Amino acid sequence: MRRDPSIPREPLPPAARKAALAGFVGTFIEYYDFALYGILTVYFSPLFFPADDPSTSLLTGLAVFGAGFVARPVGGIIFGRIGDRIGRRHALVASVVLMGVCSTLVALLPTYETLGIAAPILLVLLRLGQGISAGSEMLGSITYVLESVPRSRRVFMASLTPMGALAGGTVSSVVAAILAGTLGGEAMTSYGWRIAFLVAAPLTVFALIIRSRLDDSPEFAEIAAQREVVKTPLREIFRTHRRNLLIAGGIAMAANGAPNTAIWFNSYLVGERGIPGEQVFAASALMGLPIALLSPVAGRLSDRFGQRRVLVGVLIGYLVVSLPVLHFISSANGVLQLVLVIGSFGILGALVQAPAFSYIAELFPARVRYTGANFGQNIGTVFGSGIAPFVAAVLVAATGSTLAPALWIAAVCLIAFAALTLRATHYIAGTNSPNPTPDPAQA
Repeated sequence: MRRDPSIPREPLPPAARKAALAGFVGTFIEYYDFALYGILTVYFSPLFFPADDPSTSLLTGLAVFGAGFVARPVGGIIFGRIGDRIGRRHALVASVVLMGVCSTLVALLPTYETLGIAAPILLVLLRLGQGISAGSEMLGSITYVLESVPRSRRVFMASLTPMGALAGGTVSSVVAAILAGTLGGEAMTSYGWRIAFLVAAPLTVFALIIRSRLDDSPEFAEIAAQREVVKTPLREIFRTHRRNLLIAGGIAMAANGAPNTAIWFNSYLVGERGIPGEQVFAASALMGLPIALLSPVAGRLSDRFGQRRVLVGVLIGYLVVSLPVLHFISSANGVLQLVLVIGSFGILGALVQAPAFSYIAELFPARVRYTGANFGQNIGTVFGSGIAPFVAAVLVAATGSTLAPALWIAAVCLIAFAALTLRATHYIAGTNSPNPTPDPAQA
């Protein structure tokens, strides 16, 4: 819903600033850990999935990357139940600890040569653990922020959460670029990728300190005080909010599936075209941090004009730029050209998340918001984000053309458009009842 410009902005209390900071820090660390797998797959996949054809090892590694997304609905259910029954703070602390532990263990995991078949099995289990953790992080943090800040700035402050995720993914590229440039490809395959994962340990401790000092959101505190906590939030979601769950899943398919097609870029550029990894990672890093700053811009625009309008505009942008980007990725050389190709796609990824995820969170009332928002988003994530790089690789292998992933991008955007045409009952953060008047942004 868009803000009435005649209403002055409310001042931000200290608790609201602390909530936004916790959202940024937590998602930064979670998505640094989560993104590393996709970035470094080209280096460690032969160690865990040995094959005569390097492309087979890479495809297997990317399939395991997708397994982390398959586990996300489980994380949404587990941490959603914690968030709606025990409190948002407890869920946020538990999720970041799980991610840090799994990432640290990946760094220490013996390879197939040492453990045999147990090595890839353990890698899959740790990736599933990462997925369970990530399954509640983004929407959990956004829920916490939406319930803790004044309504006139809710999406802007919540946008710091996806900005943290974008920054975390960028820093993972920075670390990979530094390691690849310093050690070289052979050393990166041998041990360099492990160093990047080991950084997760101190980052997790830092996030744990920040989140353990939080109070619960005012909305949940009120629900708990009035003894309105739901015993089985998932059952209530399926009983009374099925349509909103469907809308959330459709929006999430595009909000995750279109941007995550870019994960295939790294594998294609390094593995197929043979471009040095340090060039690819450096290009991602150079554009990543400036692009991350666009997330608050999308949040501000969403507060002013409504999430739906901003979201539709960004999805149209994907349809317009996907073919040119995919055309130039087959010929781009050097850091500057790679920056232009990767950056033009990344800009849209930075703009789509704040309106999409805050829209999803506001589809559900506070008493089941943590479960509903996470589960709805994760349905779309599994069928969008998790398989995006794998589908892109398969489409290119089947057609011989780098333009083929445009079909995938168009498909997920059209699904989101269809979801946005469905009329939802909106539950606004700060209330626990349906919005009785139509959202102006829905017209």
